[in-house]
This record gives sequence, C-alpha cells and structure tokens, in this order.
Amino acid sequence: MELGDPTAGERTERTERSQPDVILDKLNNDLAELLEAVESGGLDHLSAAEKISFWKRFETFRNRLPLIDHALIADAQATDLAAEYCFSNLTMLLTRRLQLSPAEAAARVRATAALSPRISTEDEAMEPVLPCLAAAQRAGAVTTEQVQIVARAMQKLTRPDLNREQVAAVEPQLVKHAQELGPKDLRLVADRIVDAADADGPAPIDEPLQQDRRHVELRQRRDGIWQLEGKLTNTVGAQLHAILDPLTRPRPTSIEIDGKPVEIPDERHYGQRMHDGLEDVCGRLLQLADRPATGGTPASVIVTIGVEDLLAKAGIAETTDGSQLSADQLLRIADQAEIWPTIIDRNGVPLALGRTRRIATRGQTMALIAREGGCSFPGCDHSPQWCDRHHILDWIDGGPTDLDNLTLLCRYQHTHFLQNGWSCRISGDGLPEWIPPRWIDPQQQPQLNARIRRLAAQRQLNRQRPAKAA
Repeated sequence: MELGDPTAGERTERTERSQPDVILDKLNNDLAELLEAVESGGLDHLSAAEKISFWKRFETFRNRLPLIDHALIADAQATDLAAEYCFSNLTMLLTRRLQLSPAEAAARVRATAALSPRISTEDEAMEPVLPCLAAAQRAGAVTTEQVQIVARAMQKLTRPDLNREQVAAVEPQLVKHAQELGPKDLRLVADRIVDAADADGPAPIDEPLQQDRRHVELRQRRDGIWQLEGKLTNTVGAQLHAILDPLTRPRPTSIEIDGKPVEIPDERHYGQRMHDGLEDVCGRLLQLADRPATGGTPASVIVTIGVEDLLAKAGIAETTDGSQLSADQLLRIADQAEIWPTIIDRNGVPLALGRTRRIATRGQTMALIAREGGCSFPGCDHSPQWCDRHHILDWIDGGPTDLDNLTLLCRYQHTHFLQNGWSCRISGDGLPEWIPPRWIDPQQQPQLNARIRRLAAQRQLNRQRPAKAA
C-alpha cells in the first residue's frame, strides 16, 4: 500500500458509477469493435479516397484526446490532488501514478496551462492563454506535436517589452500554418514568425563561441578501428555536409536471374553509407594530392540570403538542410564554393532562364533549388542533392528547358508518378502543383509540397519585415 493512497482501506463505497466512468467503458467497447472491424478486413472494400478519409477522421479523433488530459489536470490542480497523494507537484503525480516520463508529464501540464479555460481571481471564466490554438485542438485540426511547436514559439514572445498587439497577431498565423505544414516545416516557419515579431530579431550566431568549442578527435582503438568525434562550426559543418550528403544515397544493385532483372536493395544503414562516403572523399583527395591545382570546381554549398543582408554583411543565410550561417561566414567560404545569384520577382519566383537545349543548365538548377528546396512531389522531403530535373511537358514533345516547364523530383517519384496517375503543372504563382488521380481525389484538387508552401510563407514574411536601421 502506497503512503497517502486515498483508496487505501476502501474509505468509501460508490453505489453508483460516475457518468465519465460509464462513458469511458462505452468508449473502450466501441474502440474494441472498431479495432476488430479494421483488423478483419473492414477496409478492403474501400477506395483509396475512402481509406484516406477514414484515416483523417480517426486522426481528428486522436487529436482531440488531449482535451481529456486538460480537464483531468485542471481538476487535479483545483482539488490539489498531488498533495492528497503526498507528491510535491502534479508533474510528479503523473510520473509516479501514470508511469509517464518527467518530460511527457511536464509537457501535459504546460499544455493545460496554455490551452484550458481559466478562472480569474474573482471566479470569472476566462478564455485560454492561447485561444486560437485551443480552438484548433478542440476541432481536432492540429496534432499534439504541432500544438507543442506553436506553444513553444509563443512562449518565446512573453517578454514584457514586446508589442502586445504584434504578439497577439502571431498566434493565428502559427495556427493557420500548423493546419497546413508538417512538424519540420512548421518549426522552421515558426522560428521566422517569432523572429519577425521580436523587435530584437533572431539571436545572432555566436561565432567566437563556435570557434572556441570546435574540435575533432581521431584515434585508433585497440581493435584497430578508428574513433572519430568532434564538434564543427557552422562553416565547416555546412561544407562537409554538402560534400558527403550526395555520397550517402542508397545504391541498389540490379542483376539478372533466369533472364529476369532483380534489384538487390542496399542494406547499409545511414551511418555506414556516411562512412563509405567519407572513404570515397578521402580516396579522391589522395588521388589529387600530388597534382597541381588546375582551378577545379569545389563542392557547392547552396545557401539562401537576402541581397540586402549580404551586401550589408548582416542577417542569416540558410542552407538547404536548415543549417544557418552568418553573412561573414558565407563570405568567408565564397572563394571556396560556387555562388549562383538567382534573380527573383516580388513573389520570390526565379525569373526564366530559357534555353534551347534539353539538359537544364547549372544556373537553372540553382534557380529550381531556390524555388523548391528539394523534391516538389507532395509529401516528399528529399533534398536537392537527391533530385533530378524533370520536364513537365516532355522536351521531345516540344516542352522548353525553362523554369516554367521544370521541377525537381527525387528518383523514385520521377520514375513512378506517371504510372501512379499524377500530373504536374506550374501555378499562377509560378510554383509546381501536382494533380492527383481521380481514385485518390475525385475533385483532383492541386497539391503543393509543404516545404514549398513554407518557403513561400517565409518569403512573404521577409517582404513584410521592416528594414532595420543601420
């Protein structure tokens, strides 16, 4: 028996079960029936569109479950339930009684504080601290992970010196993006929105601190294997990633068995592929060690930065994988990497660089990377280094090698999108949209990759951001 357990000794015998108990039993029974229906082939007769519709409805149900947590936690706080169980705080109660991790318990308590209705000191009902986010969660429109991202972003804007009206306008923006973007892209756009709302702007990159913390250790262990450890500055990390990332892609082997082609998948995990990529780089360097410099082209580090910030040696540059460089760091590596200026219109769309040739030029490829940031197919997050350039209207059918007829596709989508019934077009905003087949979406609503939507939103924010005083 645990000290302070209010159930010890059966202090009271409940003659009638509470309404929440009865409803929870019914919910458990309904869930068991649903599970049996799904596992016994209940989805077999559904079309692809119907399966996705069912899945979305179930996700909406899942997204609303934290509302029960909020009510339970709010009640526990009001009745001081933790003290009744001899715990010093509610987080410890959740950790011990529900077997949650301390981090998960604390996250639930924080979410309750931000999203639950409040009672004033005069016992008057008040809306939640984050009313827009609370409404979206009650509607099941945002996931728990998205709720945490938005709540953390808003927490960064609680300083008293910030403009209250400007901060209040941030929450609806974040909630809107949360319903359109996945967690990765939502984090990035949330950081940009918070930076725009903060008069002091984004925290500067502490380059002296990076320089002080840099180190690489390479030592051979007793078993003969070499141990590599270290911390790299933004500059070195971005360059090394640009060199190794293209070399880490899986390399399946195609062979013929009984006259039929068979593909043997690459069984190396990412760490092994990274090691083999480093081995490839070292081999190439050794081959060139005794050769005189002939002006070879170094690896390209693809970064995006506003021309005003670059000329003023201010602001932050962002690489394709989300890493950040200061303007000074970017200029320092400029003589070691190719710089491709891309002229864009007011909507952030690169201007046409049409050619009569079939293969897109390197300049056109850089313009595609600036516009799309990777594979443009909906839901795909492959980076540009993993992509091919694709003619929307085939070149052999008269399609020009121009940005209005080009997009980036990873190798899998490039090979399979047509047989899967998808088609692509460039929208009026100059962005690649994908049209799903009717068996997926009878309405065939155009689909835009979330990364491209996030990049467009960031460009919109950058245009709205007031210029900083010199």
